[in-house]
Amino acid sequence: MALVHHDPQDGILVTRIGQAEITVRPEPPASAGKAPVILLRLDAPMLDTLAAAYLDPDEARRLAQSLLRAAEAARPSSPWRTPRPR
Repeated sequence: MALVHHDPQDGILVTRIGQAEITVRPEPPASAGKAPVILLRLDAPMLDTLAAAYLDPDEARRLAQSLLRAAEAARPSSPWRTPRPR
């Protein structure tokens, strides 16, 4: 996976897997009184597919936690793992 752009200051991440591009970035509120959202966009030109999801901050956090758990299960970042509660 090639990291194309990552700026922690503005919260934008753009990465590529083959010809597909994944973008994650915060979006301002659509109108007054609305909450800001996080855009998750997948553009796969080879499959002629574009998908986007607008997540509220809590949904984005849950998705990030789920992705991190899956990544740790597939390949732990450290050989030392904390015991799981029973």
